[in-house]
Amino acid sequence: MPCRPLRLSFLSVAAWAVAGGASVVRADGYFAQADISVDTFTGVFSMQRGPLTFGTVYSDYEGGEDLNVTAAYAFPLGDPAMPVTLRVGPALQYEGLEELKVGLRVVAEHYRPTDFGSLFLLGEVSSIDKAYFGLVAFGLSGPDVVIELTHQGDDDDYRETAVAVAKPVPGTDFSVRAGYKFRAEEVFLGVSWNTF
Repeated sequence: MPCRPLRLSFLSVAAWAVAGGASVVRADGYFAQADISVDTFTGVFSMQRGPLTFGTVYSDYEGGEDLNVTAAYAFPLGDPAMPVTLRVGPALQYEGLEELKVGLRVVAEHYRPTDFGSLFLLGEVSSIDKAYFGLVAFGLSGPDVVIELTHQGDDDDYRETAVAVAKPVPGTDFSVRAGYKFRAEEVFLGVSWNTF
């Protein structure tokens, strides 16, 4: 099995960025991120306008490349002060830059302020390869960092669990990040840009 990178959808990354960088999940903005390790590279770009989100993820890993494009519409549910947001929309995957796959992606997310900073929860499923993704992000106000735990997989026997820490660069829209992928036994480093 090839050692693939974290296959974060742009929806997941953008949602995490909003949760990590602002208390209003409906804010408009842009998000870009690049993560690199010895064998992998993942680049993300997304934008949000009102309830609509658009974006793309490019992954270059040992054994191949993937390009994903997704759009979604948001439906807030529950308490308006701290809703669960449901995002639904089409997904395209250009697997190996050879085979085009079309599917549907559904994301549920929740942001909550806490005594220590913030908590962000996200779950995602896609009909493409029956992929799934889960994320828990703790925003710590004291040291001003975000600690992120993720788990994902699909029916191609891809599984990965990872931990990452992101630190904002003071006075800018940028953050630096570092993490570890447990199954691949691989450290990755990254940088992100967040205007939310």
